[in-house]
Amino acid sequence: MQPIKKAKIGITLAIAGVALAFLWWYSAGNLFLVWYQSRQISALVFATLVVAPSVALAIAGLTGYCAGRRGFWKIYSTRKGPLAVLGIALMFLGGFFVAYTWASSVNAASESLPQFAKPLTYYLANNSPYFVLFALWFLTGLLVFTDSLEALWRKE
Repeated sequence: MQPIKKAKIGITLAIAGVALAFLWWYSAGNLFLVWYQSRQISALVFATLVVAPSVALAIAGLTGYCAGRRGFWKIYSTRKGPLAVLGIALMFLGGFFVAYTWASSVNAASESLPQFAKPLTYYLANNSPYFVLFALWFLTGLLVFTDSLEALWRKE
């Protein structure tokens, strides 16, 4: 496959991974939530089931983009603006949700009743699949944004 197609497919998979995340969380995620609330699965298994398809698409998208990004920017250096905005959006989503998940974990660790108190590491470990997904979003956005800035400064 040509490097340009790899990069195009990678960007498409990254965008699809973000869209799939929200669709999956609010459709099949409700089934997993029922299983979690009935204590059939643990919190870590619940988080893994909820983010697994999105993580797979994010990894495939990041890999495809990295494999063809040099050839892609040589051909498509005129589309810097929309791709820079896409990179900023992915960085914002990833960073926002990492901060939100961290704050939720800290809040859950500090607000528990003393007899049910669990340490912060318990909540961070249970939310680790979310941190992986959001870090992948941030990294993909960072690469797309920096590559678009590099194409802008190169001015070929």
